[in-house]
Amino acid sequence: MFQLVSERIVRDWPIQISVAKDGGKVETYDVSLDFKLLDAPDFRTFSAQGDDKLFAEVVRGWSGIFDAEGQPLPFNPQNLAAVCRNQSFTAGALQGYMKAMSGVASTKNS
Repeated sequence: MFQLVSERIVRDWPIQISVAKDGGKVETYDVSLDFKLLDAPDFRTFSAQGDDKLFAEVVRGWSGIFDAEGQPLPFNPQNLAAVCRNQSFTAGALQGYMKAMSGVASTKNS
């Protein structure tokens, strides 16, 4: 049964982050994000303000993101702002969010 609710959070939603490498190669990393799904007017408002504002509103947690030393990067506002400066992250996160928002099944991380 479809239920209209005021706030929806989907947890552990798998996304892929693709990073360009030398020689035209791409490495893809599996990450999971927790998303707060916005209604259409709110999505338009936040997305018009830029990636950092949109993702500050919709990303509620993650797993599979690591720092330069290979240690798990804790989810917090400062680290979220840092990853939002990375185009590979924002492209993968937006693609994953759109799938979650539209109900398109995503492939579970392996």
